[in-house]
Amino acid sequence: MNTIALIVLLVLVCALLIAGYFWFKARRQPKLPEPQLFLDPAHRKLTFDEQQAIQRYIDSLEKRRHGNIFPDSYRRQVEDKLTLTSQSLNVYPLTRAITRYGLSTDEPDKWRYYLDEVEVHLPPQWEQYIADENYVELVKTYPVPLIISLNGHTLTNDNTENVTLPPTVPPAGRNASIRQEEFENIELIRVRKETLPEHALSRSDGTREALAICAALLLFFISLISPLLLMPWLIAAGVVIAAVSGWFLYRTPGEKSLRDIHCLRGALKRWGLFSEANQSQMSNLSLGSIDLIYPSHWQPYVANDLGQTTDVEIYLNRQVVRQGRFLSLHDEARNFPVQRWRKNVVLAAGSLLVLALLITWIPLSMPLKLSVAWVKGTESIRVNNVEQLEKTALHIGDRLRINGYGMCSIPATYQGNRSYAFMPFDCSAVYWNNAAPLPLPQSDIIDKATALLNSTNQQLHPQTATDPKLNPQLATAIQKSGMILLDDFSDVVLKTQDLCSQQQDCVRLKNALVNLGNAKDWSSLVRRADSGSLNGMNVLLRPVSAEALENLVNTATASFFYRETRRAADALNSPPPGGFLIMSDEGYPLVNQPAPAVSLFDYNAPEQWPELQRLAGMLLHTPFAASGIITNISVDANGTQHIAIHNEPDTITLWRYLGISLLLCILLLSLIINSLLALHRVHRNRVRMQKIQQYYESCMNHTLSPPPPVSSLF
Repeated sequence: MNTIALIVLLVLVCALLIAGYFWFKARRQPKLPEPQLFLDPAHRKLTFDEQQAIQRYIDSLEKRRHGNIFPDSYRRQVEDKLTLTSQSLNVYPLTRAITRYGLSTDEPDKWRYYLDEVEVHLPPQWEQYIADENYVELVKTYPVPLIISLNGHTLTNDNTENVTLPPTVPPAGRNASIRQEEFENIELIRVRKETLPEHALSRSDGTREALAICAALLLFFISLISPLLLMPWLIAAGVVIAAVSGWFLYRTPGEKSLRDIHCLRGALKRWGLFSEANQSQMSNLSLGSIDLIYPSHWQPYVANDLGQTTDVEIYLNRQVVRQGRFLSLHDEARNFPVQRWRKNVVLAAGSLLVLALLITWIPLSMPLKLSVAWVKGTESIRVNNVEQLEKTALHIGDRLRINGYGMCSIPATYQGNRSYAFMPFDCSAVYWNNAAPLPLPQSDIIDKATALLNSTNQQLHPQTATDPKLNPQLATAIQKSGMILLDDFSDVVLKTQDLCSQQQDCVRLKNALVNLGNAKDWSSLVRRADSGSLNGMNVLLRPVSAEALENLVNTATASFFYRETRRAADALNSPPPGGFLIMSDEGYPLVNQPAPAVSLFDYNAPEQWPELQRLAGMLLHTPFAASGIITNISVDANGTQHIAIHNEPDTITLWRYLGISLLLCILLLSLIINSLLALHRVHRNRVRMQKIQQYYESCMNHTLSPPPPVSSLF
């Protein structure tokens, strides 16, 4: 129990952490990705004077328009106002080249500055100090980092209240790392939100949500085997995790989740702003001063619009969404949907794991039977006689109450994992019919063995000190000598022959009696006893010989007692045909009889037979009462209808059974559906790019008609 409680606690903690992660992910504000510039651990803390200078500079920016690379109608995705964040306490010193670019404009505050590929904010009055290699100090601000020091010039030494903007062109002779733009006109047509098909291309594949749903299924399983106190909490945690994960998995993105797409018009050219630094790009096409990033499978087609005025739609990260007439991620996602198969593999694997645990740890037979019966509807039946039960239509799941007289059954085989209080009878199964009760077991062999045993015991252990058949003086002399007298040796011989009539029976006992009778063999000794020659013959035995004779008699008769007791018990397993066999599938006795303190076969051999007769007299016709839910109905070859009943579960157990069946159905459906979906989507994912290529080839080549789009069935 301690181990289970520890496992439950750990799973509950993990579930709460997963739920907290999704909640935090839903509520947190969008953050910029961590730039490579800030991966260097060398940094220092921001001083108070620097913090004051930064705040003064930010306040001064509100008094004039802030820089933007697009015309006035353009709005950036993030706010233009610089904002200090909780991460602004560290100052990062770097030595980098500074690159700037902008649209066709002479306004100096339209420039945008980059360190490597990370956009930064540079105070405009410092542009004249830019060199080939620049020593800068950065502070993390939102939306872009702020340069607070450039080649020895710091904000703390500048008067930001009276900022004089530098000339648009750097001073002559300055070998600064500033790219002069070619004055290419770029027209901003409009700014729109990305469509749902376009958003689906960048959406998460749902692996994390699928893992969370698998954790919820595991919580449901643990709740079924956990103590009642933890059960509702585990179920509640699983429901919350599954609901939150399902919402993240299938929710429709809101307006704020959709990114802005800028629709531009201009002439494409081969060089770009980052052409030298970005050699890994598939093509260095630019629109004005903007380097464009294309999907890899567009490589054969993007150069078709080179040098022409083309409509291009891009994200803020310069990722192209649409170009020209045919290249469109929206059309791709709509006609050839993205196949997210990893989440289905995770869900199928998680369902299989929980299903294996469920089958291994919990017996499913009873929950399934009771759940199916509960769904179909049940009846309550009460009977007191066989005729009434024969006229009643019984169904699995019905509540049955029976009172009557029947016979405890004797099973053909005994289960090793069960104990039988009324051995050899099994009173958890009772035959109920109108036939006369079976007679008590009888056996002539038992009578003969008892007669031999009694005759021997009476002679070896006489009840009186004096034997009327002997002379008193002789009896006194024998008693004083310590010898034991067999005064009726002929009776012992005849009873032995009566019991051990077969030649192979009682061989050792027969040989001993032959020696005591001083006979040639057993046949001659029996003939002498039959003829009366041994009448009046007394055999005097030493105590050791008497004990040996008694042991031989006990051993010889014991085998007959054992054999006849088992034979008689087997003979009782022959009930009359027809009727009913009422069984408790839990093994509970259906009779209210006192159980014997000692099992039948734990008695010694002579005592087993009378105990069997006592049990038979009590259990061959005994009152019984059965109450519970019918779990199985069958008819054997003898025409007897077998009815298995289970004690009616309490409300908690019944709901637990229903939960087990419901979880089993969910796991099976999840395993089958997700396995099929995974196979289907893996196959379609393999041919998706091939179909997209064929589609673009047919579009570019007007001699071919475009193939029909492939719609998603899933």
